Amino acid sequence: MKRPSTSAAPPVVIAAGGLGTRVGSWSPYLPKELRPVCGRPGLAHIVDEVAAIGSDRAVVVHHPYYTPLIDWTRQVLAPGALARYQSLTNQLPVQPRAADHLQVDFIAQHGRYADVTSVLNGSEHLRTGEFYVVFADNVDPTHTALSALVTATPSAIPAVLAAPFDANAASSHGVIVCTGEGPVQRMVGLVEKPDRDETIRLEAECGIANLRLLQGRMRVTPRLLRYLAVVAQSTSSEPKLSLALASYARSHRVDVVTNTKPLTDLGVPSPTRELVPGH
Repeated sequence: MKRPSTSAAPPVVIAAGGLGTRVGSWSPYLPKELRPVCGRPGLAHIVDEVAAIGSDRAVVVHHPYYTPLIDWTRQVLAPGALARYQSLTNQLPVQPRAADHLQVDFIAQHGRYADVTSVLNGSEHLRTGEFYVVFADNVDPTHTALSALVTATPSAIPAVLAAPFDANAASSHGVIVCTGEGPVQRMVGLVEKPDRDETIRLEAECGIANLRLLQGRMRVTPRLLRYLAVVAQSTSSEPKLSLALASYARSHRVDVVTNTKPLTDLGVPSPTRELVPGH
């Protein structure tokens, strides 16, 4: 077993356990996390984002179906991989990247097909109770989203990154009900992918200023991790991470950090062109 990270920044669980059922006919052939965004696989952007917070270890929890592709993916994301490719193709060498110091492990998800299970699998592999979670199908080509979460709130407090409320996007997101003012608020509730009528009701009852959309980044603390483990064991259906977090927030502080930069959702079907931020 590898040693836990000793970096000042906690390690990161990259949740990539889905089968891409939303994206259509090509998902049986390629994980959506490898879909290109701004000229690079989405997962490569995620790795750079993790490196930007100063973490030196991450684990990608992937669906077992895609295991045959992992050897290639591991090679592509290994330290110095881009420089080796440049050498093979007789191109000029590139400068070392920040991600070259980052150890990225890959493990196949075991247990139920659920995002709580992915988080628990990742924590078990890293052997830590404090870490960040990034969902690999939410890509930030600027590599700053996780940094915004890290710097905005105390490390001992669970926190999530969220976008300003958009009624048109609510049906495909977890809608967080918040309290407080400013860029950091407190979670008091969550509605998962509300329909139009539910969205209108939330706007009327809570006000747009107190609503946010989940953005696929989270800080997990030891207490929250223990709670998630109990949830996973006590529910008969697949546990939804957002709903488990909302339940936890009823009796514990969970911070909500607002991020105004759009992320690219790799799970949304799109034309056969490279994705750009916000599309």
